Amino acid sequence: MLQSWTEGLVRICIGIGLCWIGFVEAGGYGLFLGIVGGIFVAAGIGEIWAIEAAALLHVMTEKTMSNIHPALVACDIPVFYATSEGQTRRIAERLVAAFRERGFASRAFDVASSDADCIEWKRVRAAVVGASLHGSRHQRAARAFVRDHAADLNARPSAFFSVSLAAVSPTPAEREEAAQFASGFPAEAGWRPQKVVCLAGRLAYTQYGFVTRFIMKRIARRRGAPTDTSHDYEFTNWDDVACLADGIVRKVAARTQQAA
Repeated sequence: MLQSWTEGLVRICIGIGLCWIGFVEAGGYGLFLGIVGGIFVAAGIGEIWAIEAAALLHVMTEKTMSNIHPALVACDIPVFYATSEGQTRRIAERLVAAFRERGFASRAFDVASSDADCIEWKRVRAAVVGASLHGSRHQRAARAFVRDHAADLNARPSAFFSVSLAAVSPTPAEREEAAQFASGFPAEAGWRPQKVVCLAGRLAYTQYGFVTRFIMKRIARRRGAPTDTSHDYEFTNWDDVACLADGIVRKVAARTQQAA
């Protein structure tokens, strides 16, 4: 949502600039710039309107569904995630597969869906939450979920993973900044996970809008990353994901031994 809002505002700003130049230039060229600027402004307003309409529809749906009481889901190690281009979901699903291989009931839950609120927390032995970092912030839905369930998360072993391209930046300062954002995310909501990790994401050129693709290509060129926008480029280290799963399993085993 934040990305779409940004693109909408950028289009409006570009359109206003073109309209102003067209007004100053006058004549046929000025008229052309004015028309193009108007198209950009209309496209930006349309995108923002579509975002707000979708958000309103989501709220109305949630209110309608609030009177329905679905069956609670029993799960040993749920993995909650928020995603923009899908890489955080892929990581969550890889964690789920790892937990299942070790004999645990596990499932991935998108925190933007109502399913994430149907967990039978009394059955949960550990929990993992993941979100991706965009513009120095993680998804609003992830922040809301952690804030609402901080007590549930603190009552058992838990971990947070933050997904970003900054995690594999060649610049130490950018990697450190990503780590600070990751550490600050649970702290702001009063959540105290036993593990916080930064995982690399991917350049999802094919998933970006025009403005975002243009910006990401420039950033990639500056960092020496791939710039062919006809392909996506994955940087996730799946060994790091496996290590995260192993750490959670060890925490569960240690907690079980203490309770025995």
